[in-house]
Amino acid sequence: SFLVGLFCPVFSAAMHRVQGLAAQVVAAGPVEAAGPLAGIRVLDFSQAVSGPMACQILADQGADVIKVEPLEGDMTRAFAKGLHSTFATVNRNKRSVSVDLKREEGIAVARRLLLSADVVVCNFRPGAADRMGIGYEDVKRINTEVVYVSISGFGPSGPYAKQRVYDPIVQAVSGLPSLQADETGRPRMMRLIIPDKVTAVTAAQAISAALVQKLRTGRGQHVQIAMLDAVLAFTWAEGMAGHTFVGSGNAEMKEATKGGGYYTRDLIYDCKGGYITCAVNTMKEWAGICRALGHEEWRGDPRV
Repeated sequence: SFLVGLFCPVFSAAMHRVQGLAAQVVAAGPVEAAGPLAGIRVLDFSQAVSGPMACQILADQGADVIKVEPLEGDMTRAFAKGLHSTFATVNRNKRSVSVDLKREEGIAVARRLLLSADVVVCNFRPGAADRMGIGYEDVKRINTEVVYVSISGFGPSGPYAKQRVYDPIVQAVSGLPSLQADETGRPRMMRLIIPDKVTAVTAAQAISAALVQKLRTGRGQHVQIAMLDAVLAFTWAEGMAGHTFVGSGNAEMKEATKGGGYYTRDLIYDCKGGYITCAVNTMKEWAGICRALGHEEWRGDPRV
């Protein structure tokens, strides 16, 4: 009955399950690291992209990140027969151990690792970590200064809180496809997994801020990040400009941001020599592009 498997380095595609490995993993020293987060230990229970990428950012900055995977490995390992590039990219610079968190012995291994963690990152569905005995309140009892990060799709409560969430779902609920609509008004998905990546960057920044507070006060905290919140905050400045102020003063912006409007227009132009794009936001820039294109007469166009 194998409980734990060590992946060192994390890029190893083979899975080696070893009995009685918990003490060895805890005792094993991290690879010498430089960077602003050197000496900070992060326990990464997350899978897929949002949590792992957040921890990868911390690892790139010198943190000692230990990735805790189920015995079958992170779900992104199964995306390819060999080592999948997405897994390798968002899990670089980490050590890794596989633990069966469905068994009491596995939870005991996890708790030993939790004792020395400065940061813990999870993206289980709300309530799952608590049921396993490794939720924030459980961890705080054995590690009072821990920075515990819970990433979810829609937050800890509400009608969608317990639903399984992937990037396209958050795109749809946040309105990203409408902002990307083509000139016919048809919504278009972002081809990159923007919600996952924006959530990762948001989480990494929040962890850094929480660590600063911990260094100043000696207190940890529970950081809760919803992917939907992260994406809405990311899109709001210009994507939701027509919904920012109360009243009729924003009528022009609301009209401009309708499906197929200014902010959804594709700024790619098909020219004789290929495709170009340009960004013109001031009259000075408009005058400059008119000169560059050899059409000075456009400067007086009443539509400008």
